[in-house]
Amino acid sequence: MVRGARGSRSWLLWLGVGGMVSVAGVMLFILVVVLLLAGPFLADQDDGPRTITNSEGIPAEYLGLIISAANDAGCAEVTPALLAAQLYQESGFNPSATSPVGAMGIAQFMPGTWATHGGGGDVWDPADAIPAAARYDCAVAASVARIPGPGQEKMLAAYNAGPGAVLTFSGIPPFPETRNYVRTILAKAREYGDALAPGAEVPAGVVAPVIAFMRSQVGKPYVWGAEGPGAWDCSSLVRAAYRTVGIELPRVTTDQLAAGPRISGVDLQPGDLLFIPGSDGTVAAPGHVGMYVGNGQMIAAKGARWGVVVSDISSWTDVVAVTRPLAAGA
Repeated sequence: MVRGARGSRSWLLWLGVGGMVSVAGVMLFILVVVLLLAGPFLADQDDGPRTITNSEGIPAEYLGLIISAANDAGCAEVTPALLAAQLYQESGFNPSATSPVGAMGIAQFMPGTWATHGGGGDVWDPADAIPAAARYDCAVAASVARIPGPGQEKMLAAYNAGPGAVLTFSGIPPFPETRNYVRTILAKAREYGDALAPGAEVPAGVVAPVIAFMRSQVGKPYVWGAEGPGAWDCSSLVRAAYRTVGIELPRVTTDQLAAGPRISGVDLQPGDLLFIPGSDGTVAAPGHVGMYVGNGQMIAAKGARWGVVVSDISSWTDVVAVTRPLAAGA
């Protein structure tokens, strides 16, 4: 069963029956709602640095896209971890997901909503759907901003039950599905860990600042020839990372390979640089470089479509050389 499918659109049902409820019934119902909502319900919104510290379970090919989409969306409510949790709830990160009510893609947009908020993109393409989901979240958040209460809770409730329900109840409506939707996504977001936490675990010693720098750049765009801090290409990114510990690498990939020292690659260590031919290189003169950051993960400025991303080491199948710049003093 596809998760979420934008809930079951319970807000449509709520609007449809609202006119038939008597005045006395409304007053009694509101009294019950107040009692149900009394006291703390969900955790407050976090406002820390906007990244993800625990990416386990998030497909590597979407991690950078999620981080950049959340940071570019333009509102405090949409953090990378919350957006990732919402995509997990809606589709399980399945870009081909459909639902019985017609929701489509990784973000489970309904056709009418996509027509308004999709920006002319392809609902089945995560590169279009994920940023659109973040923008739509911000639009929903703005529509209920005047209601008191934590912004993320209100946004998620409005996303599931409709802004009208949140405005009418002056907060999270009492629908069990909506309350569970909000609770589930916020719990998953805490699991992914917005970076109010100490940060991703990195190896101790000299290499720690190198890995920390690489992680901090995930989600930034790729621009060929860029040297940061707003955008990178593959070689400028690893060069900047090593500058954090006073190691100066050559500027371009082929020169970085020549600088060595080379290792066998059998026993990778965090900070090792892996070289592949890429789109414009060869086995003899590789055109792309990335860094092994431990736990079976690579970070690299992958290309204009992806930006700086985390990927599984298994996706680097055509490695032609490995160097260890820290070999002399790590």
